[in-house]
Amino acid sequence: MNSLCGAVLDVGCGTRKIEADAIGIDRSANSAADIVWDLDQYPWPLDSNRFERVYLSHIIEHVQDVMKTMAEVHRAAKDGADVWITTPHFSSHNSYVDPTHVRHMAAASFDYFRGNDFETFTGAPFRFEIVSVELTFGGNFVLDNMGRTLDRLSRKWYERHAAWMFPALDIRAHLRAVKTST
Repeated sequence: MNSLCGAVLDVGCGTRKIEADAIGIDRSANSAADIVWDLDQYPWPLDSNRFERVYLSHIIEHVQDVMKTMAEVHRAAKDGADVWITTPHFSSHNSYVDPTHVRHMAAASFDYFRGNDFETFTGAPFRFEIVSVELTFGGNFVLDNMGRTLDRLSRKWYERHAAWMFPALDIRAHLRAVKTST
């Protein structure tokens, strides 16, 4: 498909890639992208099983179809590739101030990519292992530490009952592409 070198993919790279030698793909011609492409058009012009690391920083909330996007990430990633996703937490004011955001995600949203829900939706055995999912908080000593503490005690309880009082900023998910059957 494309002949660019590199084993790192930066999806929605914007004006600065996370790794300087990464292959950037973005819809904006004014970006640092090596490939200008509408990420809502599938398949992406990328070789399959190519990338060892994939970054999606503040992009997954912009795409129309998260499941198709993650299927494309899985297709382009090598088996065992690390995938890092950062997106605003649903309780963050940042999740709502940008009118181009089409969805708001919770930490539990990433569970869909690790098993049957993802496979059932796509009709193919696309699967990711969850390495870690972390919430980040801002700099308010009292409120953010309270949110951090509640999240550590029980993320499910925090997101269901306390996130609106003690909002998180971002979700940072580290996934690993699984392509072999276990």
